[in-house]
Amino acid sequence: MRIIEGSPQEIVEYERLAEAGFPTAPAVDAASSHEETETGTEAATLSSSASLTPEDHVALMKFIYGRAGKNHVRTVLTEQFIKRLLDEEDVVVAFGRSSKTFDGLADYLMIRDDGPQRYGAVAYLRPSNGGMTVRLGPDDLERLGEGDNPRVQHRNVTDSDPYKINCPLADEDAFDLALRLVRAALEAVRNQ
Repeated sequence: MRIIEGSPQEIVEYERLAEAGFPTAPAVDAASSHEETETGTEAATLSSSASLTPEDHVALMKFIYGRAGKNHVRTVLTEQFIKRLLDEEDVVVAFGRSSKTFDGLADYLMIRDDGPQRYGAVAYLRPSNGGMTVRLGPDDLERLGEGDNPRVQHRNVTDSDPYKINCPLADEDAFDLALRLVRAALEAVRNQ
């Protein structure tokens, strides 16, 4: 796993230099976010390019337990969801940053494609309530055969907002549906 720091432009330059064989210094990954934070930047990310190191696993669990509170089901589902995505998909999971919290982190995790960042996150996951907002719309749900699924909530947002779907991680069935929706959102941004 790599941990790098900087603006999206700095990260692109870092990756270009790394691919060219130039020495680079480790830091913390950052990229643009659909949800603005006060600082406008992000904290550390977890990449599926390698298994989670013990340090990364501790950071993930600290974040999830710190944000999910005492709801054991929500905590376990959030942890399993992120670990499964990192194991099975080429994704990056980023902790949002906020100057309003004690640890400098926002209350959500961002799930992004591990490729070029043209569209930002494909989903936002909040351990505090298991809420997940996905970069899909009603047409995407119909195409997936999930148009009338009661686990999916349509957001009341402007037509230009690409994040039109919520799928809370409430139980195992919602877990499987959320994985399917995130995979569909990843496929959509990869094919645009």
